[in-house]
This record gives sequence, structure tokens and C-alpha cells, in this order.
Amino acid sequence: MSGSTLAYSRSQDAPLTQTPTFTSSPPIFVLPTHLTLNELHRIEDILGNRGARLTYDISEARLVIGKVGQKKRAALELRGRGVLTEEVSASGEGEGDREPPVKRRRVGNHDEDGNGVGQLQDGDVSTESEGEEDGMESQHNPGRHLRKKSVSVASTSTAGSEQGKNVIKIVKLQWLEKSIEAQELLPIDPYLVYQARIIDPPTTTKPTTASDIIQRARKDALFKPPVTLASHFHTCRQKDIPDNIPSQTHPIPKLYRQTTSEHDEIIPLPPVPDWVKNRVMYACMRSAPLHPPNERFIDQLVKIRKTRDLTLDEIGVRAYSTSIAAIAAYPYHFSRPSQILLLPGCDAKIANLFAEFQFSENKTCQSANLLDTDPDLKILQLFNNIWGVGAKTARDFYYTRQWRDLDDIVEYGWSALSRVQQIGVKYYDEFLEGVPRSETAHIASTIQRHANLVRPGADYDGHGVEYIIVGGYRRGKAVSGDVDIILSHRDEAVTKNLVVDLVSSLENEGWITHTLALHMTTSNREQQTLPYRGDDNFPGRHFDTLDKGLVVWQDPHFPDPDPQSDTGGQKKRNPNIHRRVDIIISPWRTVGCAVLGWSGDTTFERDLRRYAKKAHGWKFDSSGVRARTSGGHVLDLERGGRTWEERERMVMEGLGVGFRGAEERCSR
Repeated sequence: MSGSTLAYSRSQDAPLTQTPTFTSSPPIFVLPTHLTLNELHRIEDILGNRGARLTYDISEARLVIGKVGQKKRAALELRGRGVLTEEVSASGEGEGDREPPVKRRRVGNHDEDGNGVGQLQDGDVSTESEGEEDGMESQHNPGRHLRKKSVSVASTSTAGSEQGKNVIKIVKLQWLEKSIEAQELLPIDPYLVYQARIIDPPTTTKPTTASDIIQRARKDALFKPPVTLASHFHTCRQKDIPDNIPSQTHPIPKLYRQTTSEHDEIIPLPPVPDWVKNRVMYACMRSAPLHPPNERFIDQLVKIRKTRDLTLDEIGVRAYSTSIAAIAAYPYHFSRPSQILLLPGCDAKIANLFAEFQFSENKTCQSANLLDTDPDLKILQLFNNIWGVGAKTARDFYYTRQWRDLDDIVEYGWSALSRVQQIGVKYYDEFLEGVPRSETAHIASTIQRHANLVRPGADYDGHGVEYIIVGGYRRGKAVSGDVDIILSHRDEAVTKNLVVDLVSSLENEGWITHTLALHMTTSNREQQTLPYRGDDNFPGRHFDTLDKGLVVWQDPHFPDPDPQSDTGGQKKRNPNIHRRVDIIISPWRTVGCAVLGWSGDTTFERDLRRYAKKAHGWKFDSSGVRARTSGGHVLDLERGGRTWEERERMVMEGLGVGFRGAEERCSR
């Protein structure tokens, strides 16, 4: 079994009935350092399916599992998450049994687990910057928090036994792997990296007397710098400033005389919503409007999340998405940073960012401004905005191929691009221009007209081929990035292979200029729900499995300003803008799942799939719902629904998240 990933079989991943169980274990926190997003989810699922008490707040945990190999690194991980500790002995050695001083590690060495040693970057060590390796040299000195105590703690043979409520243990991930392999809880001592007692933050403030203040003032007076010309102009009256010297352009900083504690006492906090009281972590179980009260702050966090995406920090993207979704659902304006700490998924880092945002002149955060000011990030974002180019490809363009703008791509790498990427470059500016609602509705009605043309007689049921505009349009956006439309019919014979005939008809009439992708996955499996993949080895591969055509759209009708002009037999250039359109075909049997799967923001849809898995052991996607624990049989949650709206409601209620309209699914 590999030490870098958890490679369990399907039978080992089944919930509750498998051994070992972790019901007697203390609260467990899975350390995301060195784990990919999929690995983190998989470990949490394995523990949760075996009765473990998982926590997302490390201060509540008494057992931490992760890829950490050294005490110093373990203490640093805890301290970076706001947990200060002092080491306690697992074997009861006395005060004199001190460890020898730890030598400094050189860059390029490897620790005992074989992990490479790199250079620790300045800044935070929270979940937003988790690319550091174990044992790397750090500017932070953990020795100040690694004080060896004479307190003896008995050796623990299982995760469930611990002495002292404030004792926290960090163990290697191999302990979990080996326990699963042996089907019993193994002793943790061989895998124990760090055992410590949680301590309160040190108090460094020393009482100040009046004599201390006077003494300091006298010393300051001895070294007072001479009055400069600039400082003199700040203190003298405006009429005394000579005309030949320009006035100062830097305003005097405003002094905030009211302390935070005094301000908190004057303005009471608004009532706490129920989802905050109940620590509801899933975005699909909260209502988030299109324009929440704290939208300006959310915009800053979205930009920071984008920088994490461009630097391939998947853990950071996930953490920011969770925080943004919680803030988007909060119904009141933030008046102080302490409110943010009440929200599930938000920590001190987000609160500090709000404090910076709140007291800045332009209501911005320095980390968010990097997206517009950092030259590397600006170019990476330029490339990432090309349709068909993800963050990894953008970094390859910039760092490997040394391209710096779109002209470089055209001149030096055009032949190396895929056809989709070439189209993305060709219509770069047009694809970035949003689609207004009126144009979206016109595109949808045109697609429906052609769908009924290629399926003559489909209106025998009085409905014909129906369409539902989903995506940002359905959530209420005035301008959408592209057009997403779902087509369905109550007769599955009508929807089978419909996308092929429909795209061909639209191409012949000139509405579609390019077909970027054409998927027939649903028709190829006779329009059945996607089979359950027990191993989930290919995350994202089955994000959506419906028949669909991803096309470039252009209105072929345009006024001719000069009908008498001679073009030499050439077709006149169409000045209408090109749009990105996704045409999705869903069988009526699962149209509620399709509409639900295409109507929410990214975090809403992510949490919807995670909740279905964790709460019920179900697999949800836009093609339907399957049970993971009973051979993958299909669950029909929308049986009897007469309209697609009614069917969507039945799916949400069947999943247990409760119905909320698409305009309340704006989790960002």
C-alpha cells in the first residue's frame, strides 16, 4: 500500500459495517497538509463511515491524523491553526531527560518519511498555504512552544484512550492505513509524532506604571528628530505655507479613539441565524441570495480564491469556497470581525481579512489586489480566461513555454493548441463579454424551435420538447457568462440522440459556427442513470454525464448597412458577437436531477454531492441518484412529478436538504 495515498478497495469503503470502528476515539481532525482535495475527502469518508467523530475545528480535536513526520513541523501546524501547545512525554521521562538540540536541516535533504525538504515561505501556515514539506527549515522557532515538561502521560495503545482533556496527539497517516489493512485499531505509539498539552496564549503585556511612562517620555525627548520641512507644513496653518512650495498630498491618518471593546458594547450583534447555531456546514442547506449584504467583502475573497486557483492550491480554493459560501448566506452586514468567527467554515484568517477590508480606504484587501497588480498572476489570469485553458495549462504557457500574451500564443504556439483552445483564443474578447437576459431567452427559444422541428409530432402530448434555462440566468444574473439550456420530453424516444439532430439543424441554419464538444453518454447507455463507481478513482470525470453539445453561437441575421456594395462574390462579414452555449438533453425520468445539478453555484453543487454521500451513502449527479451501499440501485426521488419544477422540488426534499429556489443558491 502506498504511503502517499489511501488505496482501499470497495469493500473496505463500505460504511458502518466494516472494521475497525472509531466510535470510541476522541474527536479527530484530518490535517490537509500534503493531501490533495480528493485524498482529504476520501480519508474523511473512511473515518466517518466507521463511526469516527470528525471535526473541522482543530481546537476541538484530540487526535490529529496527517502526513507529518517531525515534532517541530507538528507543533508548527498546530500553532498555524491557532493551537498553542507544550510537549508532554509519552514515556514519563523526568526533567533531566531532555532531547539533544535539533540540528538545522539543509534544503534538499529528506526527512524520515522520504519527503523532500524545501524552503518555507513567509506568511501564514494555515490551510491556505499547505504545500510545505515536513521538516523544512522555518523562520518560526517552534522551540518557544516545544517546552519539554516533566508531566508523564501513559502510553496509549488505541486512539480512544487518552489522559487529560487538553492533551492532543498527532499521528502519522500510516496508522490509519495499517489499521484499515489489519481490520483492527493498532497501537498509536509507533506512529505518534507529537503529544502535547494545549495551553493558553502567553500574556506578554507588563503592567505599566506612571513612572514608566514618564521615564520613556524623557528618553524619547532626548532623541527627538529635528523638525523637517514636510512635517512643519503638517503642523502650521495653511495661510503660513509659502506659495512657492507645493502642499502635501498625503492626508493625515485618521485616529480611531474608540477601542474595539467599547464599540462592541455599544452596538449589539444581530440575532444568530439557526444555521449558524446548528453549525450547518453544507452550502446546499442554506439560502444565499444573488446580492448578499457583505457582497463587497465576498468579491475580495473571490479574488483571493482565484489567486489560489492560479497557484494550484486546491486546499486553499476549497477552504475559501467554504468561507465565501457561509458569508454569502449570512443575512446581516458585518460590523466587526468577531461576527465572522461565528460562521461555520470561517476562521481567524477570514476575520483578519475583514478587519483589513473594513479599515482600508478603498475597502480592499492586499491579497486580493495581487490579482490585478502582480505581473505573474495577471498573465496567468489572462491565459486562464481562454476557453479550454485551465490553471495548469495557463502555468505551462507562462513558465514552460515562456509566453507572455495572446500574440505569443498565436505566433509561437498556434499549432500546439487544441482546436477548442484555438477557438478560445480567436474569440477571446467576445467570450468574456456577458450575455444579457433578453439575448439568452431568444437563444433558448430558437433552440426549442429547432428541437421540435427535428422531432415532428413531439407535441402530441400537449407539451412537445420543453426547455429550461439554467445556470446564472436562473439564479437571477442580469448578465451570464454563457447560456445553459436543458431540453426534455416525457417520451424517452424523443430525447434519445436528440442532441445530434438538433446541433445539425442549428448548424444548417447558421446559428452554430463551431461545435466544441458533442457528448452522447446518456443515449449510449439507453438514457439510464450513471452506474455507481465504487472506487471513485477518476474524480471529476463524471461531473456531468448527460447528452450535451458545447457550441459557439452567432445570430446569422444582421442588417446590411450597404446592400448595394460589391463584395466580389464573398459573403459579407457577420458583425454579431459569438456566444458560448451549452445544450443539455435530459430524459424526463430524471429531469429534476438535471435541473438541480445545473442551477446552483459551484460550492452549492459540490456540497450537494457531498451531503448525499455522507448523509445517505448516495451518489448524486445530474443523471439521477444511486445508492452506494446496496449494489448501486437507482433511487427514483421524483416519481409522480408532473412538471420539472415539481420534480426538482421532490429531489431536494428527498435528499433532505429542503427546497430553496435557484435565486437562493448563489454560494459563489
